[in-house]
Amino acid sequence: MSCRRLLALALWLLAILAAPVASAAPAGPAIGDAPPVALLGKDRAGQVVDLGQLRGKVVVVTFWASWCGYCLKELPQLDLLQKHAGDRLLLVVAVNVKDGNDDYRAMMRQMKDYGIAMVRDRNGEIADAWGITAYPNLWIIDPQGRIAAHHRGYAEGALDGIVDEINEALRKAPAGGG
Repeated sequence: MSCRRLLALALWLLAILAAPVASAAPAGPAIGDAPPVALLGKDRAGQVVDLGQLRGKVVVVTFWASWCGYCLKELPQLDLLQKHAGDRLLLVVAVNVKDGNDDYRAMMRQMKDYGIAMVRDRNGEIADAWGITAYPNLWIIDPQGRIAAHHRGYAEGALDGIVDEINEALRKAPAGGG
């Protein structure tokens, strides 16, 4: 191969490597955006969880997986929050992402008494639409159906801040609900 061809090939490779690469997963919604996917799946009772039907409530959506230790710390706290707040103004939805059938069933047995809505994203399509790249990944949706807050990861003691954000979203709700 001549030097000229080698140089041309090297320049072509540099141009390809320097070109911006499109991300396989979207970045996810921003604060104030509508959720990218409203239909989250069916809960354990077979009821469809559709964010569009939950206007007037604050909805906490958390994406989790059975192998995620921090998820397993966050879920019981969210369950206690749901039980304490009731379901008139708040709904916590836990979206399990890509767990195999055996792992998913084992987790559902362990969480059989949880009061949060448990749905399953078998193929990760919903999580991909939301731009999920880390677990747990928690979103707070205000009563108007807009993203009010987002938390990626887990921190001990973070629940107080999440409760403050939920209360702030409720304060901004119009009188009479959605």
